[in-house]
Amino acid sequence: METARRVAELVADRPALEAAIRTVLAAEEPFTFDELAIDSGAFGEIVAAGVVEETDDGYRVADPKGVRAGLAGDIERGETRDREWSISLPDRRVVGALAGALALVALLRTVFSFGPVFQEGSVVLSANDPYYYRYWVEQLLATPDLTLSTLPDTVTKGEPLYVATMWLVASLVGGDAAAAGQVLAWFPVLSAVISGSLVYLLAKRVTEDTRIALAAVVFFAVVPGHAMRTSLGFADHHAFDYPWLGATALSLVTLVTAELRPRATALGVVGLAVGVGGQVLAWSAGPLLVAPVGLIAAGLAAVWAGRGESPLVAGAPILAGLLGGGGLVWLGHTALGWHTPVVATAPFLLVGGVAVVFGVAEVVARVRPEPRLAAGTVLASGLLAGGGAITLFPDSWQTLQSRANSALFRSDVIAETAGLFSDAQGWLLLLGFALFLAVPALVWATIRAREETGWLVLAGYAWSFLVLALFQVRFVGELATFVAVFAGLGFVVLVEQVDAVRSPVPDDRDSVALPDRQQIGAIVVVFLLVGGLGVLQIPIKTSQLTTPPARYDTADWMAAQAAQPEWEEQPEYVFSQWSYNRVYNYAVNGDSRSYSYARANYRSFLASNDSEGWYDQLSGRAGFVVYPTGDETGAPETIGSRLAAYGGQTDGGDGLAHYRAVYESPDGAYRVFTLVPGATLTGTAAANTTVELSVQVDGEGFETSYERTVQTNATGEYRVTVPYPGTYTVGEETVRVSEAAVVEGETVRA
Repeated sequence: METARRVAELVADRPALEAAIRTVLAAEEPFTFDELAIDSGAFGEIVAAGVVEETDDGYRVADPKGVRAGLAGDIERGETRDREWSISLPDRRVVGALAGALALVALLRTVFSFGPVFQEGSVVLSANDPYYYRYWVEQLLATPDLTLSTLPDTVTKGEPLYVATMWLVASLVGGDAAAAGQVLAWFPVLSAVISGSLVYLLAKRVTEDTRIALAAVVFFAVVPGHAMRTSLGFADHHAFDYPWLGATALSLVTLVTAELRPRATALGVVGLAVGVGGQVLAWSAGPLLVAPVGLIAAGLAAVWAGRGESPLVAGAPILAGLLGGGGLVWLGHTALGWHTPVVATAPFLLVGGVAVVFGVAEVVARVRPEPRLAAGTVLASGLLAGGGAITLFPDSWQTLQSRANSALFRSDVIAETAGLFSDAQGWLLLLGFALFLAVPALVWATIRAREETGWLVLAGYAWSFLVLALFQVRFVGELATFVAVFAGLGFVVLVEQVDAVRSPVPDDRDSVALPDRQQIGAIVVVFLLVGGLGVLQIPIKTSQLTTPPARYDTADWMAAQAAQPEWEEQPEYVFSQWSYNRVYNYAVNGDSRSYSYARANYRSFLASNDSEGWYDQLSGRAGFVVYPTGDETGAPETIGSRLAAYGGQTDGGDGLAHYRAVYESPDGAYRVFTLVPGATLTGTAAANTTVELSVQVDGEGFETSYERTVQTNATGEYRVTVPYPGTYTVGEETVRVSEAAVVEGETVRA
């Protein structure tokens, strides 16, 4: 634009005027000469040059963006910004560098989990929850009568778009259970690569600096909290949310920087609609992910009104995009029954609130466009819109409030519901030192947001998800997108201080200069200092999710047992710690829908002293009980302590009668028990004495001795039920207990 060229030429001829121009740029508009700390001569020159123009109530900068471009020496950008949006081929070095950065994203999410995911020709998903989605995807593939609209409420009111997408892709690449496993295993990595590409586009769009954009992708690659959630095999729904979030943020940035370019604006509107619709349809708590858009819209309204620009005109594309997103959600709700009416109408409530804020800000812009007044009015209108929504839709508000409370303020043993700072070092292990780079840049961007609205979008998202992550670390993955952008900015500024790169000014040529050997060394050293912790934490965090070979072997052994003909009439449910209950049950019986029974009962089972009562409860329901040998056993008389002793007697705890150890993993970490009626040994000995009995047990992967004591009564009789077959030593005698006696609950006379 002409302003950029005129300012550049003015500063080149009169360098002393640069400080004066920057002073008027930073001033609140409208301003008077008396409010400025510059001399009258300099002020007269910049007015004469057209940098500042006089209005009815003072002065204002005629073309702030053109002036900034001219000060940056970026005349080419200023001249081309008003031209029609066009696509040009990027520099090959940029393409190569971006490809390398995205390859790093994929590598760090694949290399540490590849072995545990692909075990013995099987796809072993990481953690517990992915098996819930695996179950429903396989059901859709295998059951013709089951459709996207007839799925149970747990799916249609939970993560319907995620399940539907995985089913669609799996049906296109094979249409069987094997295809479903491959799709679910690889999609998190693809999600990370797509999100990394969006990080690049976000950073490039806002900073117009290729180096910052590339650095942002590299830091995105090494954020442990994101890497673990998008690691190979961890097919949780959060990985599905991230690309929708990135697309929404990029669309907003496009809309606030498009400057009336029709193609870019149209693309931004469509992207915003798809992003908002995708986020809400993908997760029942999706409204939480789009809520930052409302805060960002309020900030934009205040900025526009303070400048005297029309918020309704500037914000119309945002309203159109939000309305389109709401329409997509409502279509899914009415056509397929996805989500509750409250969730389905949430985007429309957002549209209404944003429209009210823009409307009130429009009045301010027309009557008295002062920044402080605009900010206060927008805040008041936002509160008014919120209060109006609560008054007009009390039931919806209570439902949304209840969902938010359950999503943010839960207090249970699920790790992802802990707060970011609930552990003194948890935040550091999830975000690494990238947060140290990001926070100063975030503060700078927040201050800068009044002048450059692209920064307002990124800062609004970053602050929003930082607050959400303070309540629950599950939102660290969403936060990572924006931490990466600010960390990339901070990194480039930092390495510039050691002369490893030039000063970070806008670079529209889409090219990067190759650093020399000394600069490369400096860049690597600085990166290792601030990014090295993230690299080290990724394998640690990923290993906390993957299924170790011993657990897989345990599940595989139970599956083989359940497939035996003699097991046909017995239950196949696996009773275990809830955090891996779906893993076991998927392998053994194919039903990994829920872990609720295990979560509600397993800990109580281990801590109980009533082994008979629990046998009555579990008999006929559970075919296997898995005991992790490293678990805390508690008091000697608890069931857990006695399972640790293979069911034998402990100090203070009698031996177990109905829990038979049948398998132990090669590393001894997992032990499997089956429930049996047990054989009842009866006999006689001296009255009121203690009789000792024992038997050698040879199970799959272990050898042990099962020992019990029993007290005779006044007539010398004793009676004890044992779970193992074999030759028992009872006092000075031996007695043979058959397999049939244990399984059928027979009585054996000693």
